[in-house]
Amino acid sequence: METNQYKIRLKELNELYNIGKKVSLVSGSKRATTIKSAQAENVVEKVLLHCNSIIKLFNVGQNEYSELDIALIASATRNIMDAANVYFYISERGISAEESNFRYNLQLLNYNKNIKDIYNKLNFPMDCFRMKLDDMSFVIEEIKNSSIYLTANNKEKSIILSGKQFYNRKRVKIFSQDLESAIFNILSNSIHSFYIGLSNNSVEKSLVFSSYIDSSMLSIISVETAIIYVANIINDYLLLRRQLSKIVTQPERIRIKDLMKIDYISNYLEFKKSEFAKDIF
Repeated sequence: METNQYKIRLKELNELYNIGKKVSLVSGSKRATTIKSAQAENVVEKVLLHCNSIIKLFNVGQNEYSELDIALIASATRNIMDAANVYFYISERGISAEESNFRYNLQLLNYNKNIKDIYNKLNFPMDCFRMKLDDMSFVIEEIKNSSIYLTANNKEKSIILSGKQFYNRKRVKIFSQDLESAIFNILSNSIHSFYIGLSNNSVEKSLVFSSYIDSSMLSIISVETAIIYVANIINDYLLLRRQLSKIVTQPERIRIKDLMKIDYISNYLEFKKSEFAKDIF
């Protein structure tokens, strides 16, 4: 599954996963002790699971790619991009302790509102002891008493109390906005059973669903995006958790920095652009 000189860099993703695993709870690393680092820790663990899932899916299908659902790999990478948004929101430097706590409370509120909605639709009893344990009145009170809420206008206050996870989030500037949007849409649409999803879900497909965005292109974009985003997250996490960073060697730090670069995927997309521009007759 190669496109010209460009290949699926699974070896590099696995290398990155092994570095990340060294500072993971899986390897018995010391637990985080602050709200910010504990939240970051949870996201990093999730990202590493997605990373490992991509590797294992490719390994399962290595002898017969026709039976490999590439959309599952795209889904894992999409989840990594989502997780990066959360990670850099909760781990942002230079914010006050109050704002850090405010962002944590927004996540609790988001969790509670979603759980209530799910339980309600499943017709679970809403007045049970378990639901009483999940009472968020104290969280809402903390949010309302914060200077961030008090200085917000009415529209912003409504957004805050709606249970949305982000408020005044800065965009994660790993890719340009257009490139980020394009890749996220490719990954998202590949999960669905619409035209794009039916055209790139496997190397074996009907000509009825043939598409420029084929399984090879989806695979390379998925793996490269995963490499870049995971590298950026791990690099930042090592800066946040100084004690854990001692576990990682200097050559490994240099390798992380190298894998943060977007050169490979940028060059690949330029190659695909020139290929796309060629006359087909």
